[in-house]
Amino acid sequence: MPMTGSRAVSIAGRVFAVQLAAAVLVAGALLAVLAVDAQRSAERDAAETSLSVARTVAVDPRVRADVDAADATERLEPYALELVDEAGVDFVTIMTPDGIRVTHPDRSEIGKLFRGTIAPALRGEEITETFTGTLGPSVRAVVPIERDGAVVGLVSAGVTTANVGGIVAGRVPFVIVVTLAVVLVGAVTAFVVQRSLRRTTGRLAPAELRRMVGYYESVLHAVREGLVLSDREHRVVLYNDEAAELLGLPPAGTVALPASAESLGVGAAVAGLIGSGRRVVEETHLEGATLLLVNQEPAEPAVGSPADAGGSVMTLRDQSRLQQLIGELDSTRGMRDALRAQAHEHANTVHTLVGLLELGRVEQAIELASESTRTSQELADRMLATVDHPVLGALLLGKTAQANERGVELTVSAAPGAVPPLTASALVSVVGNLVDNAIDAALAAEAPRRVEVVLRHADAETDGDRPAVELRVTDTGRGIRPDLAATMFDLGVTSKSDPGGAHGNGLAVARATARAAGGDVVFAPGTPTTVVASFPVPVPASTTGTPA
Repeated sequence: MPMTGSRAVSIAGRVFAVQLAAAVLVAGALLAVLAVDAQRSAERDAAETSLSVARTVAVDPRVRADVDAADATERLEPYALELVDEAGVDFVTIMTPDGIRVTHPDRSEIGKLFRGTIAPALRGEEITETFTGTLGPSVRAVVPIERDGAVVGLVSAGVTTANVGGIVAGRVPFVIVVTLAVVLVGAVTAFVVQRSLRRTTGRLAPAELRRMVGYYESVLHAVREGLVLSDREHRVVLYNDEAAELLGLPPAGTVALPASAESLGVGAAVAGLIGSGRRVVEETHLEGATLLLVNQEPAEPAVGSPADAGGSVMTLRDQSRLQQLIGELDSTRGMRDALRAQAHEHANTVHTLVGLLELGRVEQAIELASESTRTSQELADRMLATVDHPVLGALLLGKTAQANERGVELTVSAAPGAVPPLTASALVSVVGNLVDNAIDAALAAEAPRRVEVVLRHADAETDGDRPAVELRVTDTGRGIRPDLAATMFDLGVTSKSDPGGAHGNGLAVARATARAAGGDVVFAPGTPTTVVASFPVPVPASTTGTPA
């Protein structure tokens, strides 16, 4: 779809950008969490180290013995400075119970009051804290020095926060590596998702995809042809409402797609076409009682579309109505020819009447006119008395006149109420096709040329079958060719001598229509050729209940 200006960012591009941004945000949050955790971990390690050193000094026998000596500084200062160098702390301060320093890294601070909390230590407790002393802020521990159960001094060991920051700085590379790894994993994941999404949506932007889907939905619901789209694996991925109606499928949008044509309930002929994916041009196929005109073309993906977007596009048109119109047209042509012949015969009669009147033979003229009228009326009256269904009676009356004009004697006999339980259009389709075929077959044979139509009731068999109505059409034609006997009801098969004409659909449509109504159309064995169409009669609901 063309666009003006710079092309909008595709859906895949947007998803990639969002996922990458999310990965960066997560990495940033992780970096902050790891930094805070590293800081707290360093402070915790510093407190534990300070407490361990202070405990060691507090239990040292030399410190216990010399802490309250007059020359305590001279005795303990070297020891304290040695511990500072070896234990990894910044200071070790030994003091009297009053908080007066005995040792300190800065000798000018010896003899001065200790800065920090000592009250818990005087009660014999240990304490750790962060406090700002003479060396700056530090993480320190204060432990009592006891002798014979009495507190005789205090010792404090600590690490300045500057050195704690150094410990944190040593852990920063690890934090950065972890953060970069998170960003890298997120970027790779986003790239993989982008590639997968691009294969599905191509380079379409959201607005383009939304507009395209809207157009497609409008077209699918508006088009009056059945439309079936299949993918490269010959699975149905989309069909419209008209296709659902023609193929007897569930309403579009109510089933999970893609799915195979067979699993959706598509008939064998159309399902075979979808499964083959081959190119089809104007082929006719039966789907139930519906005659379909089928076209199928391969569909190649458009530029920018996913590579697997191709498949096949099938269009379906209902030819049943057209077939009915063709049959009606043939009947109309036959009636036209019959009327033309009748008009010629009527003209001859009129000329004869005029001649008789000019000769003064009035009685003979009246007798001739009465006889002509009586013959036509008797045919109509006989047909109406035989067939008590207006549509069927009119159809057979027209076929009788048409057959007579073409030199075929057509007789009709019907039992009372023996009318196939079909709609008017289905009745015209079945009876019209069978009678037309019989007339054509009789014309192709030698005289005498006859067609007999019998409507009768077929009683229920002893196995409990429902009663049925039978239509039997017999002709004096040459019969069915042996090589066509097994396929006469297949679509496109004809025994007529002009196969280039519109033949080969009548019997197939008649059988499909009959089967859709629960009946069937078959050839009776033996000669002359007889086609039997049977239709089960619906049993009224009141007669099927259990007697009270």
